[in-house]
Amino acid sequence: MRNGKIRRFRPRSHNKHGSRRQGHQSKSNGIHQINNHRNNFRGNTTKNPQNLERLIEKYRNLAKEALSSGDEILKQNYLQHSDHFSRVLSEVNENKLKNSNDDHDSAKNNSNQSDTISNLEEKK
Repeated sequence: MRNGKIRRFRPRSHNKHGSRRQGHQSKSNGIHQINNHRNNFRGNTTKNPQNLERLIEKYRNLAKEALSSGDEILKQNYLQHSDHFSRVLSEVNENKLKNSNDDHDSAKNNSNQSDTISNLEEKK
């Protein structure tokens, strides 16, 4: 703020080659920025199961409090948050199970390969 006035406009960039220079049009510029923002948001979601369980419990408690105060809409909002984190938690658990199965299978394959190699060496 300058002299107590609120600026209600976006200031211009001071660089010589701004994004609106003549002859420069990028058709996918807006779409690219939106998609990039979505990817960044998903990357910031916590993947720690203990934190996810705490968040689920937090939103369920908030839903109970909202119901006791008589706010049905706020209750539904909190329950939707709880459901979202429940889905994220189940996805994390599925990925862990899949990764542990893959690790177990690869360990099994490695031991089978070493047994096969040792058997071949004994036959020679």
